[in-house]
Amino acid sequence: MHGPRKLYDALSTAGGTTPRAGNTVSLLHRSDSQKAEVVTMSYDGRASTQSNIYVYPGDTIVVSKAGVVYVVGDVRLPGGFVMENSRMTVLQAYAMAQGAGPSAALNGARLIRKSGSERPPNEARIPLKNILAAKSPDIDLQPDDIVFVPTSTAKKAATRTLEAVIQTASGLAIYSRVP
Repeated sequence: MHGPRKLYDALSTAGGTTPRAGNTVSLLHRSDSQKAEVVTMSYDGRASTQSNIYVYPGDTIVVSKAGVVYVVGDVRLPGGFVMENSRMTVLQAYAMAQGAGPSAALNGARLIRKSGSERPPNEARIPLKNILAAKSPDIDLQPDDIVFVPTSTAKKAATRTLEAVIQTASGLAIYSRVP
């Protein structure tokens, strides 16, 4: 840069941010590289003017990495999902995992959250069935949270029993037609 620019203009000139970018920017001014100025980027029109500060030649812009939330267990698409705008709820994460599998135990869903490097993670029950029915409020997630949807052993056993009955009936129907 040959002169001062606004932050969003400088980011745009650099090619923009990636989908994994967070919404926090650290700006190290060349004149005072000991103290970083931290700016929260806003996607709201009115608030974005406040975060669109001046950047000067020689300044360093560091965009934070977005958080990731993991959804595992009996869901259609388990995996890690990027928290857009550094915000995600249980319902949004569940939707990104494309919902539950056929034998999921929605009442047994758990939220596993890191509680620090020295302590074991916290585990809490999520009323996922009630959240889906809009009977309980949605829960905000934090980066590195894990949403676990377990498999219902009763549903799995019923499915296997039904499959065995269908296979047996199919076998009997084929066998009874053989001369």
